[in-house]
Amino acid sequence: MVVIAESAVRLGWISSFFLAAPTRALIVLWEQIAHGNALRLTGITIFEIAACLCIATVVGVFAGFLLWRYKLIGNSYEMFLAALFSSPVILAYPIFLVTFGRTSAAVVALSSIFGLIPIIINTKGAFQNVNPILLQVGASMNLNRKQMFRYILVPAVAPAIFSGFRLALTYILKSVLGLEYVAQVGGVGMWLSDAAFKFEVEEVYAGLLGTIVLSVVFLYAINRLEVFIRK
Repeated sequence: MVVIAESAVRLGWISSFFLAAPTRALIVLWEQIAHGNALRLTGITIFEIAACLCIATVVGVFAGFLLWRYKLIGNSYEMFLAALFSSPVILAYPIFLVTFGRTSAAVVALSSIFGLIPIIINTKGAFQNVNPILLQVGASMNLNRKQMFRYILVPAVAPAIFSGFRLALTYILKSVLGLEYVAQVGGVGMWLSDAAFKFEVEEVYAGLLGTIVLSVVFLYAINRLEVFIRK
């Protein structure tokens, strides 16, 4: 597909006003990294994504564990979380801008909600679906509560929880970049917005390429962390 896109632009089948040749996008991305503001703006976006993921992970895993541990609370709030997950929370961004100002804090506060909900739901479901045989095996070995949690529960729930992490990262990336684009709060989203406003098509595609690289890096880090924890 990259070869087809390159050929289509080079041969004039598609206007370069609508589609940038992939090689040109790479060149522009390198120029922005070497001589432009790409590194600074990317650093802002990475900080916001990392902050959102950390907040969503800490709060989400703890809340999911509590909803599983206390059945009444879990059953009471399960429908509420499902409804909130499917609602267009992004429309509340003017409230966050008024509360936190046009700063990274507004982006982090709102985007953390998008990552928080799937982690809570996945964590609660992961603990609920632990195979009872594993708990019986732990009990037969006379494991105490701490050992049961560390050696039985954590490895059993890790795959489902990390699936929630990956899903949360997807929503956080969309929210962070979208808010940066709309509210001009800095970062890669603002870079894309400025480039689109100036009709700098090659810069737009260079920024899109940069966001793909960011996604790959974060997903790789999550996968490596899952492998480490399961060991």
